[in-house]
Amino acid sequence: MRTLIVIDPASPVPPFEQLRAQLARQIQDRTLSVGTRLPTIRRLAADLGLAANTVGRAYRELEEAALIETRG
Repeated sequence: MRTLIVIDPASPVPPFEQLRAQLARQIQDRTLSVGTRLPTIRRLAADLGLAANTVGRAYRELEEAALIETRG
């Protein structure tokens, strides 16, 4: 199953927050099931046309909220 993430460059909401909010919503409404592997930071950044640091910040905030678990 593919998850749809849409980043609106014209939005006043920063891209990292758009990404974080969309992933959090999909986790909470179980569109993303437990154990689903998210793309790597670099892969998702390339797919969405974002900087890796932007995706990394979103992932960090999701991990701090205990919504995802990252492994190095």
